[in-house]
Amino acid sequence: MLKTAIIIPCYNEEKRIQKDKILELVSRSEVTVYLTNDGSSDRTLAVLTSLSQENNNQIKVINFEKNEGKAAAIYKSIHLVRKENQFDYIGYFDADFSTPVAEITRLLDFNSNNQVLFIFGSRVKLLNSNIKRKVYRHIIGRVIITIINWKFRLAIYDTQCGAKLFSNQIIEKVFTKPFYTSWLFDVEIFIRLKNLNLLHSG
Repeated sequence: MLKTAIIIPCYNEEKRIQKDKILELVSRSEVTVYLTNDGSSDRTLAVLTSLSQENNNQIKVINFEKNEGKAAAIYKSIHLVRKENQFDYIGYFDADFSTPVAEITRLLDFNSNNQVLFIFGSRVKLLNSNIKRKVYRHIIGRVIITIINWKFRLAIYDTQCGAKLFSNQIIEKVFTKPFYTSWLFDVEIFIRLKNLNLLHSG
């Protein structure tokens, strides 16, 4: 069984933390969830701490006093978790669970059966699907990602989906230095993978 750490970055999520979904994740014995407080100004840390106390073996809290953004929170958390040297895979998922637990479970099951170097989710709007995104953000995002895909030939539809899982082998190669941007750090990950010949154009 592959031991997996899942990092969930949280900034001012006091009223939005979905306790039931986090508990559902750790119902899998191989999963440990790390709730990262990214310098929240509300009671997020207290809520995360309380949740951790319900299952302190599989729900951990990482607290950064200063807010530095999602990219820095994930980068620093991955390095802290990796130092524990007890996980085969480390990944991150968004606190709003835009990737549903059922899909995270599918991702974990797929990886358990295939043991890939890395795996990521991709959101595609289908008929009768329930993906909710602001129209202007979607349009702006698609324009920017299309330009980046064209320039770097990534051939990836949704680079921004907050559902990614990496093997230790990938982490030691891709997470060697902080990200240059916060909003587009997911793209940086794919570019680093491509530069290492670990991602091929479609």
